[in-house]
Amino acid sequence: MTTEELLGRVPVFSDLSPAQLARLSQLVAPRTFAEGAVIIREGETDAALYMIVQGQVAVTKRTPTGAAFELARLAAPEIVGDMALLDGQSRSATVTALEPTECLVLDRPAFLATLHAEPALAIAMLPTLSQRIRLLEQRLLALSATEVHRSSLA
Repeated sequence: MTTEELLGRVPVFSDLSPAQLARLSQLVAPRTFAEGAVIIREGETDAALYMIVQGQVAVTKRTPTGAAFELARLAAPEIVGDMALLDGQSRSATVTALEPTECLVLDRPAFLATLHAEPALAIAMLPTLSQRIRLLEQRLLALSATEVHRSSLA
């Protein structure tokens, strides 16, 4: 499968034209991660986007007590690192390969240049980002309902 075809499978890029996918494919670099490898570490300042081509990852965040809380498990053709890519801030979570994982990596400067040249890319990302926020809200609501239930039993 070509890089353009792989990118076209990623939901945020699936509505892009073949020419846009070809342009984007010139900006990505393949990376491979072994099972257990940390792809992104919470607090790091690297701001690349990782598009999962093959494999599965866990997205975790440390709680104030130091425990790891799993936010999501993602597989191809999902993306990770989108928040830092968009805002340039430090990583908000850790991403770990749960099995051998292949990614296409897009760094922030190249991405921003592409957004200026291809505004359709930004428009295509909005529904996916919104969906992630909605899923997080649902998980938080479920978690808070569990905590309310536990506290009412105490």
